[in-house]
Amino acid sequence: MHPILFKIGPITIYTYGVMVALGIFFGSLILVRLSEKEGIKREDVIDTAFWSVIAGVIGARLFFFLYNPEYLNPWYRVLFIWQGGLVWYGGVLFGALTAIYFIRKRKIPIWKFADIVSIALSVGLGFGRIGCTMAGCCYGKECHAPFALVFKDPHSAAPLGIPLCPTQPISSAANFLIALILYLIYRRRKVPGEVFGFYLIFYGIFRFFIEFLRATPKEVLGMLSNNQVISIIMVVAGTAVILYRKKFIKTSEE
Repeated sequence: MHPILFKIGPITIYTYGVMVALGIFFGSLILVRLSEKEGIKREDVIDTAFWSVIAGVIGARLFFFLYNPEYLNPWYRVLFIWQGGLVWYGGVLFGALTAIYFIRKRKIPIWKFADIVSIALSVGLGFGRIGCTMAGCCYGKECHAPFALVFKDPHSAAPLGIPLCPTQPISSAANFLIALILYLIYRRRKVPGEVFGFYLIFYGIFRFFIEFLRATPKEVLGMLSNNQVISIIMVVAGTAVILYRKKFIKTSEE
């Protein structure tokens, strides 16, 4: 692939960083547009999104090095975000905690905000996975199918010269598809929070199965990765959210 987009003198522009930036840009744009439909103040959304993204990147980076401590050589490599190396769940955890703080402080309607964030997050992650494809991170297991990816650039994070399962482009396409489905649900939702619940279910199911194709260690009972355990929790939580919100509809109608 192409981890380096281009160079201008001593300045190197990494494709991963560009794609992450595009994901943040388009995700934020969608978030602002949908927030206007929900009657949420633009400045509250922008502040919440900005600080949540900052916290999310920090969390994603920390989780990456917790899983891959060998990359901390030298230690200041933790600052080289543009080279790749972000763990989605770490980003969501830190970003969500920051968002909750602003939601409570600014009194933003939490379920409405969660719904539109789900759509924006899916779009942003779709771009991010394109960056993963270019950088070679989050690579799949060895695969000899015609559609396998072979990384040859020495700057790639993936093993070189070995055909690998194309988990990154599959993940990118899946996230864009999830975003589209969530938007269709959003247009027909019966109660705020429903879209968020479906997001947890859809992404949790997809991530659970794609992990079998990724070259991630199966540390839980020798069969599942840590990400798969979190995926199961997401599906259960998403189902609980939908049932809770549907119960809210019935209660309000009685």
